[in-house]
Amino acid sequence: MRFALPASLLALVVTLGAAAVPAAPLPAALPAAPVSDAFAITGARVFDGVAVLSSATVVVIDGEIAAVGADVPVPPGIPTVDGSGRTVMPGFIDSHAHARTREELERAAQFGVLTELDMWTTRPFARSMRREQDRTGAPYRADFFSAISPATTPEGYPYNLLPGVQSPTLSCPEEAEQFVEQRLADGATHLKIMVEDGSLTWSDVPVLTSATVQALTDAARARGMLSVAHATEQAHALDAVNDGVDGLVHVFVDEPATPGFLALAVARGIFVVATLNAEEAFITTDGGAAIAADPELAPYLTDEEVESLLTPGPPSLLTPANLEIAKNNVLALRDAGVPILAGTDVATHGVSLHRDLELLVDAGLTPREALAAATSAPADAWSLPDRGRIAPGLRADLVLVQGDPTVDIKATRAIRRIWKAGVEIDRLAPAAPHAH
Repeated sequence: MRFALPASLLALVVTLGAAAVPAAPLPAALPAAPVSDAFAITGARVFDGVAVLSSATVVVIDGEIAAVGADVPVPPGIPTVDGSGRTVMPGFIDSHAHARTREELERAAQFGVLTELDMWTTRPFARSMRREQDRTGAPYRADFFSAISPATTPEGYPYNLLPGVQSPTLSCPEEAEQFVEQRLADGATHLKIMVEDGSLTWSDVPVLTSATVQALTDAARARGMLSVAHATEQAHALDAVNDGVDGLVHVFVDEPATPGFLALAVARGIFVVATLNAEEAFITTDGGAAIAADPELAPYLTDEEVESLLTPGPPSLLTPANLEIAKNNVLALRDAGVPILAGTDVATHGVSLHRDLELLVDAGLTPREALAAATSAPADAWSLPDRGRIAPGLRADLVLVQGDPTVDIKATRAIRRIWKAGVEIDRLAPAAPHAH
């Protein structure tokens, strides 16, 4: 099956060319805290990443969740936020992003996405963002974890599309150890492996051999590094899982998942990032147009974001039938017990995750499962134990919305407040209005 180059990859080409957690016991009382360091959300519905509390209080002190529960007392002297008729959730995690500027990470945070797992960017940008996170906590943008340079052959995808671009590659298993060591030295937090023969671009390019992929996954695992594969067809996905990857960063769209693939995925304990939003964008701009017209989202969109949402994807052979295959595969993987993660893989950071959540529900996930796909499930999959849930001792990455997204997933768009590690994100609308 042959498709066109993803819009997110086209944007990057330009740049490169230039399980439930047991409830913790609640304290009988909490100490007073300085007003600047603490607040409490009261009377809110709480989706804690797994379960729902119908009405509870969440207390935040020094950037962490101090307590959560129906009978939690509010410490004296701290401000409260009325959560009546609202739902508080963990900050969202986008498990397939491509960021190249701080502004993109700021935009992500302004739509409630407080962590991005990046799949390909430049080394200087990645190192700069990680230094900033380590030194300041980067309170006004999404946290950023990146693979930086994906593993592929010298003539392989995607560098066959980028004449003149110099980027690390490898040709044989003996080079795997050095490749992984260099990515770690660059500051990569995970390893992305391209298992792609060029069908995205109507070409036929070399693919890393099975022995090389196995050597890469072994080298990554020996260093405590997760490895994930870009594979858009079931045959390549099967190869990647057999060769030891920890996850797939797309659901394949060419054919229904076979019982054999599902059994292997479960046996190997992999996760799958669905990227349904990106697959939809190949076929139609209807999803983007719906986002651009949504009264809860539109006031916060820039003109450039609206243009991106309304611009058709590059020519491809993807059809609505392929999107249905992808949705059915997501449901089959979920039914088999494979963790499903939300991920956008598009240029509109933050806002497009809300469409991806809607598409996960369209695929057959419950709203609560879709929310978990952007909170607790990626926190578990990517080994980020300090986030993705609302529980004592975890980061106060919080999104407060009007309504109940555990029933109506589109309620995630009705954002009223956002906090990253207890610091509120200012959701400033663009100065100049745009026309839809």
